[in-house]
Amino acid sequence: MKTYLSISIVSLLFTSCFLSDVESEAQKIIEDIENAIEQSAMYEVRFVFDWNSTDFPNDYPSSAHFSQLVGWVHEKDHSYFKEGELASSGIEQMAETGSTTTLVNELESLIDQNKGLATYTGSGLNGGVGTISIDIDVNRDFPAVSLASMLAPSPDWFVAYASVNLLDEDNKFVLEKTLVGHLYDAGTEEGNTFSYDNEETQPQSPITRITEPPMGDGTEVKPSLCTVIFTKL
Repeated sequence: MKTYLSISIVSLLFTSCFLSDVESEAQKIIEDIENAIEQSAMYEVRFVFDWNSTDFPNDYPSSAHFSQLVGWVHEKDHSYFKEGELASSGIEQMAETGSTTTLVNELESLIDQNKGLATYTGSGLNGGVGTISIDIDVNRDFPAVSLASMLAPSPDWFVAYASVNLLDEDNKFVLEKTLVGHLYDAGTEEGNTFSYDNEETQPQSPITRITEPPMGDGTEVKPSLCTVIFTKL
């Protein structure tokens, strides 16, 4: 009887260890498959604008609108709309006129240097309130995105969110991320109200966050101006 029990216990232990090994191996296979699938991801990006005359009453222009959305997917530690840096010619043209051609060429040059994955351009917005949506692809080498749109009419102001890393702390692609888009002065043209074709800023100033009127209250611009939502598809 003792011998039979011993054999049964050994058999159960063996079976348990075998099943545990099988489960571990199965889990490893599942993780390998998930990792293989998650080398890249696609996101819908929505810039939700709410530039209205009630929340932003100071000199609110009758022709309020936003230019074509433009940006790129890049390394997580690289940004091309960096506060405190001088605006490139492409950023200057985007911020002053809404033109994206030069900026896209600059970004394509960086991609040729293996600093980015792709450039993207979306639609504009014929008003101050509405949503611009665009789909982007990212991967583990290039998991970050920067996008911008000119706030118009204005001297050289643009709304952007720079260097959004879509990998979380566990190095997995986030399911969703919601951020506040910020309003910047490109530092290339004079003017403190909603107008085009002002004098050039000499010498050129660094890109700065706008907090003063007519858009801000001296401390901040209301976060409702722009909400940026990234949703994994």
